[in-house]
Amino acid sequence: MKIVQFHNPGSPDLAPHKGMFDENGIEFVQYPEFLTVEEQLKNCQGADAIATSILKFPREVIEKLPDSVKCIVRTAMGYEIVDVDACSERGILVCNVPDYAMEEVAAHQVALIMALCRKLKHYDLFVHSGGWTRQSMIHGYECRRISALTVGLLGLGRIARNVARVMQALGASVCTYDPYLFRETVEGLGVRFCASKEELLARSDIVSANIPLSESSFHIIDAEAISRMKDGVIVVNTGRGGLVDTDALVEGLRSGKVKAAGLDVHETEPFFDTDHPLMQMENVILTNHVAFQSTEAARELEYKAALYAMQGARGEIPAGAVNRQCRQ
Repeated sequence: MKIVQFHNPGSPDLAPHKGMFDENGIEFVQYPEFLTVEEQLKNCQGADAIATSILKFPREVIEKLPDSVKCIVRTAMGYEIVDVDACSERGILVCNVPDYAMEEVAAHQVALIMALCRKLKHYDLFVHSGGWTRQSMIHGYECRRISALTVGLLGLGRIARNVARVMQALGASVCTYDPYLFRETVEGLGVRFCASKEELLARSDIVSANIPLSESSFHIIDAEAISRMKDGVIVVNTGRGGLVDTDALVEGLRSGKVKAAGLDVHETEPFFDTDHPLMQMENVILTNHVAFQSTEAARELEYKAALYAMQGARGEIPAGAVNRQCRQ
């Protein structure tokens, strides 16, 4: 058996678990991720399982993979870089690691919410520029008491539930729109159930996206959605960049409809455009897709990805399989 990992420095590394592969009679090979399609297919020859971080596996690649491939593991929460339908048609399992950084992403989301609510960037820049008067309080947008605010969570999965618990502990009200949950489940968590996205947008002082990126969720926060929000809303995104229409958000910020925004993920990554309007706005906090980061999360991710790759290579169905029905 053979596991092939496409890997670059800084991305999750399965090599520390080579001992586990050796004990199970599995050969482990690494290749760089920046390859031509021809090189990618050549390096997949003889593989029983494949692990990838950023190297995409579209239909045209999957259709040409050798018959030996049983499983593709995305070493991340998302799996949008792998064509799941094409894999299912060939009986290839697709795995992700959806639960390795629940605490970290929730903490980052809460940190963005709190930093924006308390205008920390504004005050930090004021002090660093030599200011030290209460004039800083009257500039920029207004601060609101946390207990006076409603946090609207689009989606109430594991990360969002952690966010809800923390924000409730700080006194905020929390509501959610999640079409996959029953009212009883939501209300049992002390969260207000919204029957539609529109209801959530109208109720919330802070809107945060906590759903996977798909065709149906792409630009779920667009110009129309922003128009339905309260005046002076705060928008936060630690999910996927494509959930928010960047141009619409910029217009919302310019008009004042959106008073502040915190983004860890961006429609275009890496986000290097220093001339982009978001880069110039004092009421916007940008981080570089690092909400998942911690030493503990990295170790957990690498271990689970290695375990799923090994199980997939042996023909088993790992816990992280997203299309297990193709084997049933």
